[in-house]
Amino acid sequence: MAARVGVCYGMLGNLPNPWEVVEMLKQHNIGKVRIFQAHHEALRALANTGIEVIVGVGNDELQIIASDQAAANGWVNDNVRAFYPATNIKYISVGNEVLHYGNERFVSFLVPAMQNIQTAVRAANLQDNIKVSTTHASSVLGSSFPPSGGEFRNDLKNTLRPLLGFLAENGGPLLANVYPYFSYVGNKAQISLDYALFKSSSPVVNDGGRQYWSLFDAMVDSLIAACEREGHGGIEVVITESGWPSAGDDGAASVENARAYSDNLVRHVLSNEGTPRRPGRSIDTYIFAMFNENMKDGPEIERHFGLFYPDKNSVYPVNFTP
Repeated sequence: MAARVGVCYGMLGNLPNPWEVVEMLKQHNIGKVRIFQAHHEALRALANTGIEVIVGVGNDELQIIASDQAAANGWVNDNVRAFYPATNIKYISVGNEVLHYGNERFVSFLVPAMQNIQTAVRAANLQDNIKVSTTHASSVLGSSFPPSGGEFRNDLKNTLRPLLGFLAENGGPLLANVYPYFSYVGNKAQISLDYALFKSSSPVVNDGGRQYWSLFDAMVDSLIAACEREGHGGIEVVITESGWPSAGDDGAASVENARAYSDNLVRHVLSNEGTPRRPGRSIDTYIFAMFNENMKDGPEIERHFGLFYPDKNSVYPVNFTP
């Protein structure tokens, strides 16, 4: 069975070199990795391992790629063709959370950049093997409860409609970052910790006969419902980030909760149960993150999402094999 669970390999810290990191991935049976930039040393280190790779185009690269096909061709030649197939690149994520609040300056470049990268992938005759997409935050939804009521924000639909059409035409997945932790800490009055940690002993939400035992499934299904509402129910969904902090500013950020979340997430994904809206269809999922990244900006929790400390010791153990 192909690996269903991977990790996000962020590099904002004093971390081991990529060759050491790849050895850690192999030791822990981690068969998928997401890197946020086309880091050449990491791409070389991943060669001949079979590990599936998502490689990212930076938001600051979108404008030139959107406006210049030659720039898109150069990006694909330098960062994909130079490494594939020895490095098992599966997806190119053109930008990260471009439609999230605060990234408005990039929005107009997103779909044109995706189209130009797709043209470059096709020119390299890689379109059957490498799919082009972009990664979304859950904030693309204007409505998410009940899950069947999932709908994209009205102010984003002029971008999302051609984007979804692009994915459907080219066979690309919807890439989404899903964090029950943030939903829980933002709404503790309505959401129980057990529901967020996959620990509910009975269904928590009954949505027209679909029963939800975990907030993760509810959040994923709200994205699927939003795609269906736009006429694109056939698009695959890949969860490109999901995790729980082991320390930080909130009492829910603890090693105990982080381990419970990650363990239960892996178990759920590997069970192939799918979600109530797509039963029996396991959703590829990437845990955020491989390391505690000590150079990340933002609140203290942002530096405590890792499975490992920068010295390669485990923050807590996770079993990636069924």
